[in-house]
Amino acid sequence: MKFIDICMNVKDLVFETLKENKKLIIALYALFIITFIASWIIVAPKMASIPVNATITNTPGADSSAVELFIHNELSGIITYFASIFFGIPAILMVIYNGFNIAALGPLFAKVLPNGGIMYIIYLIPHGIFEFTGMVLDATGGILFFLFIWRFIRALIKSDTNGASDAFDKTKKTLIQSITVFVIAFCLTLIAAPIEAYLSTNIAEFLMHLFGLW
Repeated sequence: MKFIDICMNVKDLVFETLKENKKLIIALYALFIITFIASWIIVAPKMASIPVNATITNTPGADSSAVELFIHNELSGIITYFASIFFGIPAILMVIYNGFNIAALGPLFAKVLPNGGIMYIIYLIPHGIFEFTGMVLDATGGILFFLFIWRFIRALIKSDTNGASDAFDKTKKTLIQSITVFVIAFCLTLIAAPIEAYLSTNIAEFLMHLFGLW
């Protein structure tokens, strides 16, 4: 019975955290998508300088194992989370950086492969659903971590607060939500790694052949 109660409490915490921070999550996801589209548009004209006979021998795909991909992505998430104590700026920059760099390869594949741009988008979708959401949640957790520290300091210096313990009690909800979001991001990153390493390319190739696009 206790285990069931714990599971229910965790479920309630997750839903409450996502609901109360829905606007922040949507805003960061929108920033990622806007940056992705803008990067594609900016980079595409520069691909005109590539020789017409240039070729890419490999389809879009990861050159690393699932473990290496997970470590790389999770390390980035951890760094972003703790670095975001600096007013949440690293979290926002991380979303923009990933949006720009991930999109930048699209025009290259579109230039040198038949329907390469479509293939690249299809390749991104299977693991991107988890990886990009995890990235956004890492950024969300980092911003919430900053907000906790900011609110804790403000509560600490108020005259009606009785010491650090009282200030923590008044602001701990933000910290708990920050950690909750970070743990969810960890799980999503863990799911994304093997999909990217072993499935995304095969799925992209299968669908391209299925619809006669490649």
